[in-house]
Amino acid sequence: MQPERPPDDHRRFLKQYAEEYKLGTYFPEKLTLFAKSEPVSFQWLRETEHGSVVFLMSASCSACSMGPVQEFAERFGAFCSCVLFEGSAEAMEQQREIYDLDMPFYLCDTVKLQSQLKVGAVPYALILNKIGQAVGAGIFNDCEKLEQLAAPLIRVYECSLAQV
Repeated sequence: MQPERPPDDHRRFLKQYAEEYKLGTYFPEKLTLFAKSEPVSFQWLRETEHGSVVFLMSASCSACSMGPVQEFAERFGAFCSCVLFEGSAEAMEQQREIYDLDMPFYLCDTVKLQSQLKVGAVPYALILNKIGQAVGAGIFNDCEKLEQLAAPLIRVYECSLAQV
C-alpha cells in the first residue's frame, strides 16, 4: 500500500533535513558536472582577489529565482560569482538574459554534484574566501539571506577597504 502524498510533494526536497555544509573545506579544484563527462576546472575560485559565491540553481525548482543572485551580484561586485545550473542550455541562457547576469554559468546534473559537494538542495549558495575555503553556505530565497550567509566575507572585504 502506497502512502498518500501531500499535494505539495513536489517541494519535499526543500523540506528535507539538509546537513550543514562543513565550513573551512576547500571547494574542489575540479568538478564532474555530468556522468561520463570530463571534469571542469574551478581552480580560479582559489585565486580570487576578494572571494567568491557559487550558486546552485535548477530550472525545475519553483523556489530558484535569479532575482536575489542578480541583486547580490550588483551590490557586491567585488566578489566573483558563478552559477551551477541544472536545466537545458535554452533555460540557462534565458535566465542569463532576463537577469542580465555577467558571470560564468555551468550546466550540471545536481545529483552528480551532490556526491562531490555534499549539497543536496537548491537554491543554495557556497560562500568562498579568496583561497577557496567555504566561509558560509546555505539555502537562500532573497538577497537578505545571501547577505547573512556571506557576512564573514563581506566583513573581511569591508575591513580591507577601511584599511586603505
